[in-house]
Amino acid sequence: MRGAGFPSSASTQSTTDPHSLLKYLFTFFCVLLFTSGAALATQVKPPATVKYAKGLLWKIEAPGAKSNYLFGTIHSEDKRVTALPEPVIKALDASNRFTMEAIIDGEGLVHMAEAMYFNDGRTLEQVVGKKLYAESVKLLAARGIPTLGVEKQKPWAVMMALSMPPPKTGEYLDLILQERATRQNKPVSGLETIQEQLAVFDELPLPDQVALLKEAVQEQDAFEKDLEEMIRAYLARDIAALAEAGTKHKPDNDRLYRFVMDRLLTRRNARMAARLGPILKDGGAFIAVGAAHLPGESGLLNLLEKAGYRVTPVY
Repeated sequence: MRGAGFPSSASTQSTTDPHSLLKYLFTFFCVLLFTSGAALATQVKPPATVKYAKGLLWKIEAPGAKSNYLFGTIHSEDKRVTALPEPVIKALDASNRFTMEAIIDGEGLVHMAEAMYFNDGRTLEQVVGKKLYAESVKLLAARGIPTLGVEKQKPWAVMMALSMPPPKTGEYLDLILQERATRQNKPVSGLETIQEQLAVFDELPLPDQVALLKEAVQEQDAFEKDLEEMIRAYLARDIAALAEAGTKHKPDNDRLYRFVMDRLLTRRNARMAARLGPILKDGGAFIAVGAAHLPGESGLLNLLEKAGYRVTPVY
C-alpha cells in the first residue's frame, strides 16, 4: 500500500497481519454502501405520502428496448436479506448486464485506504479530543473491528466503521447479486466510483465529521434494535416504513443532517439517474442500488419517470 497516511509498522499491533487491513478495507467498502442504502433523505415525506412507498423490484421500460429492472437493496449479510426472492432471481437471470452502485477493485481499495488516514501529522485524538477518541476505540474493539492505525484515521472513517454490525460471513446482498451475474458471464459495471462515494464524507469539514462520529458513539446502545427494525421493514418491501425507522439515526444537528443527506442521496440520485440513461436505453439491464435511493420526489424512480421511462412495480 502506498501513501503517507498509512499507519507505520510502529503502530501495527502484533496480533494484526497485513491481510487484516485488506479485509477491513473490503468490509469498510460494504459499510459505505450500507450507509447509503439504509440512511434517510430529507426529501422523503411522512410514510402516508411517500411517492413509490412500497416495492423493491421495479420494471423500467424505454421505448423499443428490452425491459430493465431496478432492485432496491439493503447492504446486509443477514440471511433473511440475502435469500433472493424468486422474482429477483428471474429478473436477474434474464438480464443482459448487471449494474450496481460501485465496483470494488484494487485501485479503489488503495484510494480508500489513502482517503481514510490523515497524511499531515494530525491524529484522531487531536481532532476529536481524548474522551471521544477513547470511547471510539473502545467501541471498535468491542465490535471486533481492527484498530490498526485508528489513531491516524479521520473521524468520518471511524464513524462509518461504527455504523454497521461487524461482518460475519462477508456475503453481503450486493456481492451475492454481483457474483451471480459474474457466474453467468454478464457484463458488470458500477454507476459510481469508490472515489465519488468516499467524497461524500471525506470532503466534509472536520467539525462536521467530529459531530457525526459523536452521534455514532451515542447511538451504539440502540443500534442493534433499530437495525432490526429497518431489516423487518425491508423484508416487508415497505420503503416508507424503512424511511421512518431510519429517522431514529438522524443527527441532532438539523443543518448537518440536511447537508449530509443532500450529498449522500439527493445529489447522487441525480448523478445515477443521468448515468442510467444509456444503460436503460440499451435495455435488458438489472440495476441494484440501496433501497433509500428509490422513493420520494428526488428518488430514482421519480427521476426516471420524469425522464420519460415507464416505471412499474414487480415485487
